[in-house]
Amino acid sequence: MNNPLMIALIIEGVVIVIMLVVLFWLARTQQKLKHDYLVLNDIVHGNTNDIVGLCTAALTVDSRIATVDNRIAVTDEQINDLAIKLTEVENNDQSDHPYSVDIRKVKSGASINELMQSSGLSHDEAALLIRLHGSKHSL
Repeated sequence: MNNPLMIALIIEGVVIVIMLVVLFWLARTQQKLKHDYLVLNDIVHGNTNDIVGLCTAALTVDSRIATVDNRIAVTDEQINDLAIKLTEVENNDQSDHPYSVDIRKVKSGASINELMQSSGLSHDEAALLIRLHGSKHSL
């Protein structure tokens, strides 16, 4: 049994068995890594699709916001123009109105008697002006 050839064969057998175990372990590890790679690849692909969807949605929302901003800007300009025109119309109406001085007096808080004395209005005219142009507290 101490034959050197026998010892060499036993050592070679043990080395072969060890190599086969290592080879099996490497093949098994390679299969696990391949499976993990496929799972991670699916996750990355899904995340990529999610990012593309989010970017598309963000661009859509951005374009809608830009459209709303443009509408608001136009509306603000229109409101400013209308306010200027309204002021001009009010100024023109007050200066051309035969009762403009009396209306200003009413807005300042003049009473019926004051209007009758200062402007020569009848009681009914003074009362009407106060109803139309006076503050709600004076009624």
